[in-house]
Amino acid sequence: MLQIHPVQIDLKHNPIKPSTTMKAENPLPNDWTLSDGHGYILNRDRSHAAASRLNLQYYLWKSALGYNIHPCILHSLPRSPLIADVACGTCLWLIDVSHQHPTAHLDGFDLDLRQAPHMNWLPQNINVQHCDILADVPDHAVAKYDYIHTRLLVLVVQNQDPKPIIRNLYKMLKPGGYLQWDELDTVNACVRKVSPTLETHALDQLRDWSWAEGRHDWTVRLADFLTEEGFVDAQIDFVKEGEELARAFGEQHLLTAEEFAEGLVKVGQREAAGKYFRLVQEAEEESVQGAALCVPRVVCVARKPL
Repeated sequence: MLQIHPVQIDLKHNPIKPSTTMKAENPLPNDWTLSDGHGYILNRDRSHAAASRLNLQYYLWKSALGYNIHPCILHSLPRSPLIADVACGTCLWLIDVSHQHPTAHLDGFDLDLRQAPHMNWLPQNINVQHCDILADVPDHAVAKYDYIHTRLLVLVVQNQDPKPIIRNLYKMLKPGGYLQWDELDTVNACVRKVSPTLETHALDQLRDWSWAEGRHDWTVRLADFLTEEGFVDAQIDFVKEGEELARAFGEQHLLTAEEFAEGLVKVGQREAAGKYFRLVQEAEEESVQGAALCVPRVVCVARKPL
């Protein structure tokens, strides 16, 4: 079993403080309220660019974690497991797991399947289908899966409450089935620098934007939420990337911020979007000097009781 290294976090006295740099001259909303009421704000109109970001993100996560299926789950699965990937995106996780476990049957679910490969290009043991994880679970998916994987629902969870999604995932699992939920840890986001003397005004503001005044703090308490909803053996890993991956992850975060700005344009927030575009450009210049936005990951695993 993977050794767990829990991080003690006091959410009432959060160590992250909004940066004051440049705020007096050019205040920038950093709590995602600009996207409220608009659903998934990241821009899928430029699907090729969004898909490329997701593909990069997949390989970076795999490099940082060192696995697709958590080791404590992997050795407990049957020989030919039924596996679901909820919010499957471009399907790279499914494809990689399919190659690693050719006797498994894998179902991918997503609200929007435009970024998935054509079904003729997918391995024969993969099926993808439309699914709204906030809606009722269809009868054919109830108590079906030995293992469910999901990742980065941080922009799907509503009102900082993941319980409606947890209940649906619980329904989809067989008794004794396993859940693995990979998420961002914005509570411990930071700006990594090669020297403390480097000025990182733009990256500091993007760190504040990632933290979003606590909007996503629920991710570090996922194990508690899962336990409250009936799961057992819930445990959580907090995973940071090594310094050698800091720049790569930082660039991926800049792509996310840029895509967020494009989404703001789509919903009519052009002035705010312009500020984010400029901020990304300034942050890239700071990155060249040896700085990067680092947002760690949490991996939470749990089991549905028999």
